[in-house]
Amino acid sequence: MAKHYGVLTFDNRGPIKSWERMTSIQRHNARAEELPHCDPEAPEPEFLKGSERLVEDAQCELCSRGLDPQALRANGVIAHEVILTASHEYFAQGDEAERDRRLWHWVARAYLAAIKIWRKVTIVQMVLHLDEYTPHIHVVLMPLVKKVFGRRPDDGERWTLNGREITGPGEFQRAHDEYATEMKPLGLERGVSGSGRKYRPFAEKAAEMDEQCKRAAAAEADAVKAREESEKAEQARAAQWADEFDRLKRDRLELEEGQRLLKVEQAKVRADMLRQEVTRRALASKEANLTKMSAQLAASHDKAAAALAEADRIRVEAQRALAAALKVRAHADTLMALANDMETARVIQARDAVRAQADCVDEALEDADLGNQLTLLDRIRPRAR
Repeated sequence: MAKHYGVLTFDNRGPIKSWERMTSIQRHNARAEELPHCDPEAPEPEFLKGSERLVEDAQCELCSRGLDPQALRANGVIAHEVILTASHEYFAQGDEAERDRRLWHWVARAYLAAIKIWRKVTIVQMVLHLDEYTPHIHVVLMPLVKKVFGRRPDDGERWTLNGREITGPGEFQRAHDEYATEMKPLGLERGVSGSGRKYRPFAEKAAEMDEQCKRAAAAEADAVKAREESEKAEQARAAQWADEFDRLKRDRLELEEGQRLLKVEQAKVRADMLRQEVTRRALASKEANLTKMSAQLAASHDKAAAALAEADRIRVEAQRALAAALKVRAHADTLMALANDMETARVIQARDAVRAQADCVDEALEDADLGNQLTLLDRIRPRAR
């Protein structure tokens, strides 16, 4: 009957000395990202102790003991990660009910073993993974202990992180022995002490198996390739000729299509050139008309300017003539008034003379024969008036 072993191993990357490393472990243990070697249909991680917030829980443990998580000693140990598991064949025996019974018996004893082994330190997280090749438990330990510091004994005991509580002399041996003692009732044996054999995670085994499969597949591919080379060569030649024929046919069609498109493009270019020539001629005609109109406008402007100057000259002369005419008219009016005055005086003088003569005549007639002289008087009177 094959032997089955209980397996306890520390992370081969060494102790956890930074919060970045702790964050990476948190994401891995909580399955915050998909892993290629994990079964996506398997149950979610089961936290037997602690939670998926590993970093927060660890920092709370420090703060509750008066330690500042951001003021730890540089390169000092914060925690260790341990993996508890057993031979894969142990979990694979029997039907489903038997496998389930074996699994949970092992989980219970592994949990108690961890509590017993690391009773002097703090277990921050215990998480069960069932999505890989072999069930296993990740245990994250913080070496929190109370001690009296030699330099300040008066301060009494104070909390500190002391990695030697977990990995000091004899601690690895003790952990393996106590875990083997707890696993013995399940039929799991302890490995050979001091053999140097290390637990290999399934991811590493899977990678090795993948590499072996790749090498086997490569060898098989080489054999198949050697066997099929002659057939492929013939098929390749036939395909090459067919491809060449198809390529030539496509090239000819592409050439014909290119020539057709070139002719269409040339026709478009000629049409564009014709339109441009018509437009150019129309623009030239309009430019000539504009030049002619500009010349006409310039000539009209010159004529208008000359006419305006002539009109201004005539207006000035007319104003001068009008002033002279007005002066002459005033002089004429003066002469006319003077003439009228002279004529009136002359007429009055003549009338007075005639009247005087008439009066003389009347007096003479009175002295003479009035009857014979009356007719003569009547002829003279009208002319005197």
